[in-house]
Amino acid sequence: MPETLIINFNPAIDRTAVVDRYNPYGVNKAKELIVLPGGKGVNLGRALKTLGYTDFVCSGIIGGNIGRLYNALLDREGIPNDFFWIRDETRIAYATYEESTGVGVITNEQGPNVTEEEITGFNNFIITKYTTANIIILSGGSPPGVPPEDIRALVNIFKNKDKQIFIDTSGDILRLCADTGPYCLKINEDELKDAFGVDLEAKDALREFYSSLARLGTKWLIVTRGENGAVFIVDNKVLSGKNKRIYSHYAIGSGDAFLAGILYGSLKRFSPEEILTLAMSCGCANTLHFGACVFDREDCERIKNEIIIEESYL
Repeated sequence: MPETLIINFNPAIDRTAVVDRYNPYGVNKAKELIVLPGGKGVNLGRALKTLGYTDFVCSGIIGGNIGRLYNALLDREGIPNDFFWIRDETRIAYATYEESTGVGVITNEQGPNVTEEEITGFNNFIITKYTTANIIILSGGSPPGVPPEDIRALVNIFKNKDKQIFIDTSGDILRLCADTGPYCLKINEDELKDAFGVDLEAKDALREFYSSLARLGTKWLIVTRGENGAVFIVDNKVLSGKNKRIYSHYAIGSGDAFLAGILYGSLKRFSPEEILTLAMSCGCANTLHFGACVFDREDCERIKNEIIIEESYL
């Protein structure tokens, strides 16, 4: 059984068209088309594989003819996977990007309709097969019909078994799963404000928020800020990371590549400063190629030297 279980409830086939010049009001002719099995969890798996870690399995819900294609694409990439099959179709996510700037548009389908019976089947599938995993990662949102309360209940089962849980999601799922006291809560700056009403710059509110999470068992709070870097809070120490330069505005998958760096650094027992440096270099390297979490490890190593880490306390 794998050491790490990555749960991705709502995966998608990602179709990214690259154009010379993006026209938001007319026809865009693709000069390149990139088709990948996606969703935050599988993007994370792709990035971990690039970093050299493969003791994981990606799981979630797939279905229909698109699900069969999705499964074949995963196998072709060699990403370890074991998905639960449902009747409805897996979703497709479409993106069009201008090559020179990374400016473009994304269209995400909602995802399949999942029945109550299928939800129960998936939960039993996961609990029966993967309770021996030591690290559990909940990555991404859910398709219609999957109650956030059911997702929290699944997370709680692993929490009660003393598993190391990483949460990277949004909305109601984020709010509910944060209450389980995961080991690591990774969110972006907008989600911090929208889900919890906390401004990253409001130190008192941030201190109280982190303290409330810590009382539940959370060790790491990580807040990404896009091109403005990221903040890593551990034991009331605040590490603020910034990039010396911005290579591209293309950012699909950068948050997932960032989380891969966090997890890999944790597994290698790096210091918090080293972990944040690696995570930010992965996120930045992701912007150099179209396709979520398609990057070179050599770029990560080079970009590490361009990351600035500042230390303060709550």
